[in-house]
Amino acid sequence: MKKQLLLVALTLVSFAPFAQQKTNTMNSAFWKVKVGHSNSFVDATETFLTKFFPAKDGKPQVYGYNITGGKHHGEQLFLNNVGKSFADRDVVTPSTIDNIRWGENWNTTIAPHIESMTSDILVFKPEMSNIGADEKAEKFVNTEWTVTNSSKAFNDVLLKMPKIWNKLGRKIGIWVTFTGETRYYIVRYLPNGWKDLDDAKDSDFAVAWDEVYGKGAWEKDGVIFANGWTRTDRFMMTLNKRLTSK
Repeated sequence: MKKQLLLVALTLVSFAPFAQQKTNTMNSAFWKVKVGHSNSFVDATETFLTKFFPAKDGKPQVYGYNITGGKHHGEQLFLNNVGKSFADRDVVTPSTIDNIRWGENWNTTIAPHIESMTSDILVFKPEMSNIGADEKAEKFVNTEWTVTNSSKAFNDVLLKMPKIWNKLGRKIGIWVTFTGETRYYIVRYLPNGWKDLDDAKDSDFAVAWDEVYGKGAWEKDGVIFANGWTRTDRFMMTLNKRLTSK
């Protein structure tokens, strides 16, 4: 078990700095903390990140979020290697004594507080989003959709979404899993915090679709949506600065 946890931890290894890339990826991992270990976990993680993964060039190397609601309620979500292209992933930092030290430190100070982990590599979908991959916020609503019947028609409908996000005044970034089953994360960025959710425009999605693409468009495209994927999770994300590089 110790070796398995250390192997998962090593996904935090950072690579060379990146410039503008055609493909943006990131590592995503949900960590479930053992009951009664929350305070010790946060203390240990904050110390670990400060020592081994401090902010680099003004940007955090690791982002940590508290999860509210959904199947990961109460867990922490960690994002790292944010913005790396697949070419960047070929350039792995050689093992050094520092790598060994932080790996051992993680294994002895953080691993004892963790019950389980699930991880993915995600790829940003600019053609389905109406913001860039580097958009910033501290609060988000994240909806997970699992693909059940992929097709060209389904993909074509997904490509229509940015105009709807603009119509509804939403800031939406979409990420898709590269590993495991195909799941899309529709991430709504909330630059003004939770008060951005006070309006009720989410219920106007079908109306906005018809306004943008013509009367009756949603009746047809909505069927393609329904047959192509199913909603499998929805949760709120809040940046935890103690669990984020600084």
